[in-house]
Amino acid sequence: MVFPLVTERLEITPLARKHLASFVRYRQDPLVARYQSWEPSYSDEQALDLIDSQTGVLFPALGDWLQLAIELRETHEHIGDLALHLVEGGVFEIGFTLAAEHQGNGYAKEAATRLLEYLFDEAKAELVFATPDERNLSSIRLLRALGFQEVPERSWVEEFKNETVTVSYFELRESSRAF
Repeated sequence: MVFPLVTERLEITPLARKHLASFVRYRQDPLVARYQSWEPSYSDEQALDLIDSQTGVLFPALGDWLQLAIELRETHEHIGDLALHLVEGGVFEIGFTLAAEHQGNGYAKEAATRLLEYLFDEAKAELVFATPDERNLSSIRLLRALGFQEVPERSWVEEFKNETVTVSYFELRESSRAF
């Protein structure tokens, strides 16, 4: 992958040590962490371990995740990240997280659209999927706006953070994308 991936307002780059403070700050926000795998107690040490484990990685290896920083082009302020998981050849899972103060401005859609363009046009993806908590209505609205289709029979129920939750399954296929 050649970085940065650029949009009108954003740049997408590998997560790096320069993102440490902002990355930890939004991961510690209970509202941001609610539907994510980490807890609001997320530490600098955890962030450094993640960042250092991905230093020099430009594309995830089979079975691995890669965190990509989302920055504002004008100021280079780090406002969130995209998660990219190579599940198998041609199949990817994505996720997205934005700092609370930057939600609702279309940044997640803009960043995810650019990543999806890269995946389908250059990485030759056949299928990209996402698995949001069904209560995460903002993420579900975003996935639908990006053209993802819900596949209810692929959803499941699990215990997550001491709650029983339904995890929805959404997919976007190369043959059905609209961008």
